[in-house]
Amino acid sequence: MTDATPLRGTSLATAAIELPEGRLANDHERPDAVVVYSLTAHALFALDRHKWIESQKAGRDLGRAAVEDWLERFWKGWTRSKLVEHLYGWRCWGAFDEGDFGLLNRSSVEHHVTHSVLEHVANILADGGENLDVINWALSLDQQLDEILWLLDRIDINAKRRRLLTDHIRLFIDRS
Repeated sequence: MTDATPLRGTSLATAAIELPEGRLANDHERPDAVVVYSLTAHALFALDRHKWIESQKAGRDLGRAAVEDWLERFWKGWTRSKLVEHLYGWRCWGAFDEGDFGLLNRSSVEHHVTHSVLEHVANILADGGENLDVINWALSLDQQLDEILWLLDRIDINAKRRRLLTDHIRLFIDRS
Protein backbone atom coordinates (compact mmCIF):
# COMPACT_ATOMS: atom_id res chain seq x y z
CA MET A 1 0.00 0.00 0.00
CA THR A 2 1.32 3.41 -0.92
CA ASP A 3 0.97 6.33 1.47
CA ALA A 4 -0.32 9.46 -0.19
CA THR A 5 -0.92 13.04 0.76
CA PRO A 6 -2.61 15.49 -1.58
CA LEU A 7 -0.36 18.25 -2.85
CA ARG A 8 -1.82 21.69 -3.52
CA GLY A 9 -2.39 22.22 -7.21
CA THR A 10 -2.46 18.53 -8.07
CA SER A 11 -5.34 16.14 -8.44
CA LEU A 12 -6.28 14.48 -5.18
CA ALA A 13 -6.28 11.15 -6.99
CA THR A 14 -2.71 11.43 -8.30
CA ALA A 15 -0.72 12.88 -5.40
CA ALA A 16 1.47 10.47 -3.43
CA ILE A 17 4.23 11.18 -0.93
CA GLU A 18 5.56 9.55 2.20
CA LEU A 19 5.09 11.12 5.61
CA PRO A 20 8.28 13.06 6.46
CA GLU A 21 8.49 11.36 9.85
CA GLY A 22 7.72 7.89 8.48
CA ARG A 23 6.06 5.39 10.75
CA LEU A 24 5.96 6.29 14.46
CA ALA A 25 5.86 4.04 17.53
CA ASN A 26 2.14 4.74 18.04
CA ASP A 27 1.26 3.50 14.55
CA HIS A 28 0.29 -0.14 14.18
CA GLU A 29 -0.42 -2.65 11.48
CA ARG A 30 -3.75 -4.42 11.08
CA PRO A 31 -3.85 -8.16 10.27
CA ASP A 32 -4.52 -7.24 6.61
CA ALA A 33 -1.17 -5.32 6.55
CA VAL A 34 -2.79 -1.87 6.45
CA VAL A 35 -0.87 0.55 8.67
CA VAL A 36 -3.10 2.55 11.02
CA TYR A 37 -1.46 5.89 11.76
CA SER A 38 -1.90 7.81 15.01
CA LEU A 39 -3.36 11.24 14.26
CA THR A 40 -2.21 12.59 17.61
CA ALA A 41 1.37 11.28 17.37
CA HIS A 42 1.83 12.62 13.84
CA ALA A 43 0.24 15.95 14.77
CA LEU A 44 2.65 16.32 17.67
CA PHE A 45 5.53 15.51 15.32
CA ALA A 46 4.35 18.15 12.81
CA LEU A 47 3.90 20.64 15.63
CA ASP A 48 7.42 20.00 16.96
CA ARG A 49 8.85 20.36 13.45
CA HIS A 50 7.05 23.71 13.07
CA LYS A 51 8.28 24.84 16.49
CA TRP A 52 11.88 23.95 15.57
CA ILE A 53 11.73 25.67 12.15
CA GLU A 54 10.16 28.85 13.51
CA SER A 55 12.59 28.94 16.44
CA GLN A 56 15.53 28.56 14.03
CA LYS A 57 14.21 31.46 11.94
CA ALA A 58 13.83 33.61 15.05
CA GLY A 59 17.21 32.62 16.46
CA ARG A 60 15.67 31.60 19.78
CA ASP A 61 13.27 29.05 21.25
CA LEU A 62 9.75 30.32 20.59
CA GLY A 63 8.22 27.66 22.83
CA ARG A 64 4.50 27.96 23.43
CA ALA A 65 4.14 30.83 20.92
CA ALA A 66 5.19 28.49 18.08
CA VAL A 67 2.78 25.84 19.34
CA GLU A 68 -0.10 28.31 19.35
CA ASP A 69 0.95 29.54 15.90
CA TRP A 70 0.78 26.00 14.47
CA LEU A 71 -2.56 25.33 16.12
CA GLU A 72 -4.01 28.58 14.77
CA ARG A 73 -2.57 28.36 11.26
CA PHE A 74 -2.32 24.66 10.48
CA TRP A 75 -4.28 22.31 12.77
CA LYS A 76 -7.64 22.41 10.99
CA GLY A 77 -6.19 22.10 7.49
CA TRP A 78 -3.67 19.46 8.54
CA THR A 79 -6.38 17.37 10.15
CA ARG A 80 -8.75 17.86 7.22
CA SER A 81 -6.08 16.60 4.84
CA LYS A 82 -5.70 13.47 7.00
CA LEU A 83 -9.46 12.94 6.86
CA VAL A 84 -9.39 13.15 3.06
CA GLU A 85 -6.50 10.65 2.97
CA HIS A 86 -8.57 8.33 5.14
CA LEU A 87 -11.77 8.74 3.10
CA TYR A 88 -9.91 8.01 -0.15
CA GLY A 89 -8.14 5.00 1.39
CA TRP A 90 -4.65 6.42 0.85
CA ARG A 91 -3.67 6.23 4.51
CA CYS A 92 -5.64 4.81 7.43
CA TRP A 93 -5.85 7.20 10.39
CA GLY A 94 -6.96 5.62 13.67
CA ALA A 95 -8.78 8.77 14.80
CA PHE A 96 -11.39 8.32 12.09
CA ASP A 97 -13.98 5.57 11.74
CA GLU A 98 -12.44 2.42 10.28
CA GLY A 99 -15.60 1.90 8.23
CA ASP A 100 -14.92 5.19 6.44
CA PHE A 101 -11.47 4.09 5.29
CA GLY A 102 -11.54 4.11 1.48
CA LEU A 103 -15.17 5.26 1.41
CA LEU A 104 -14.65 7.59 -1.55
CA ASN A 105 -13.07 4.85 -3.67
CA ARG A 106 -15.92 2.38 -3.27
CA SER A 107 -17.97 1.49 -6.31
CA SER A 108 -21.16 2.18 -4.33
CA VAL A 109 -20.12 5.85 -4.13
CA GLU A 110 -19.21 6.05 -7.82
CA HIS A 111 -22.61 4.55 -8.64
CA HIS A 112 -24.28 7.62 -7.08
CA VAL A 113 -21.78 10.40 -7.78
CA THR A 114 -19.56 11.04 -10.78
CA HIS A 115 -15.81 10.98 -10.22
CA SER A 116 -15.43 14.67 -11.12
CA VAL A 117 -18.11 15.70 -8.59
CA LEU A 118 -16.53 13.45 -5.98
CA GLU A 119 -13.09 14.96 -6.55
CA HIS A 120 -14.43 18.52 -6.45
CA VAL A 121 -16.31 17.89 -3.19
CA ALA A 122 -13.19 16.30 -1.68
CA ASN A 123 -11.14 19.35 -2.69
CA ILE A 124 -13.65 21.73 -1.09
CA LEU A 125 -13.60 19.73 2.15
CA ALA A 126 -9.81 19.34 2.11
CA ASP A 127 -9.48 23.11 1.79
CA GLY A 128 -11.54 23.55 4.97
CA GLY A 129 -14.95 23.92 3.35
CA GLU A 130 -18.11 22.82 5.06
CA ASN A 131 -21.31 21.19 3.81
CA LEU A 132 -22.78 24.60 2.99
CA ASP A 133 -19.76 25.43 0.81
CA VAL A 134 -20.29 22.20 -1.12
CA ILE A 135 -24.01 22.90 -1.53
CA ASN A 136 -23.34 26.47 -2.69
CA TRP A 137 -20.80 25.16 -5.22
CA ALA A 138 -23.33 22.63 -6.51
CA LEU A 139 -26.07 25.24 -6.79
CA SER A 140 -23.78 27.66 -8.63
CA LEU A 141 -23.15 25.00 -11.29
CA ASP A 142 -26.72 23.65 -11.37
CA GLN A 143 -25.49 20.29 -10.09
CA GLN A 144 -28.01 17.63 -9.10
CA LEU A 145 -28.47 18.26 -5.36
CA ASP A 146 -29.69 14.74 -4.61
CA GLU A 147 -26.29 13.22 -5.41
CA ILE A 148 -24.46 15.96 -3.50
CA LEU A 149 -26.63 15.50 -0.41
CA TRP A 150 -26.21 11.72 -0.65
CA LEU A 151 -22.42 12.13 -0.73
CA LEU A 152 -22.37 14.64 2.14
CA ASP A 153 -24.48 12.23 4.19
CA ARG A 154 -21.92 9.44 3.59
CA ILE A 155 -18.93 11.65 4.41
CA ASP A 156 -20.73 13.12 7.45
CA ILE A 157 -18.13 15.82 8.09
CA ASN A 158 -20.15 17.22 11.00
CA ALA A 159 -19.78 13.97 12.97
CA LYS A 160 -16.01 14.13 12.45
CA ARG A 161 -15.79 17.76 13.53
CA ARG A 162 -14.57 16.95 17.06
CA ARG A 163 -11.34 15.52 15.61
CA LEU A 164 -10.85 18.81 13.80
CA LEU A 165 -11.13 20.89 16.95
CA THR A 166 -8.00 22.11 18.68
CA ASP A 167 -9.37 20.87 22.02
CA HIS A 168 -8.33 17.34 21.04
CA ILE A 169 -4.67 18.11 20.42
CA ARG A 170 -4.47 20.56 23.35
CA LEU A 171 -5.11 17.64 25.72
CA PHE A 172 -1.77 16.18 24.63
CA ILE A 173 0.14 19.46 24.34
CA ASP A 174 -0.82 20.58 27.83
CA ARG A 175 0.51 17.31 29.33
CA SER A 176 4.08 18.13 28.34
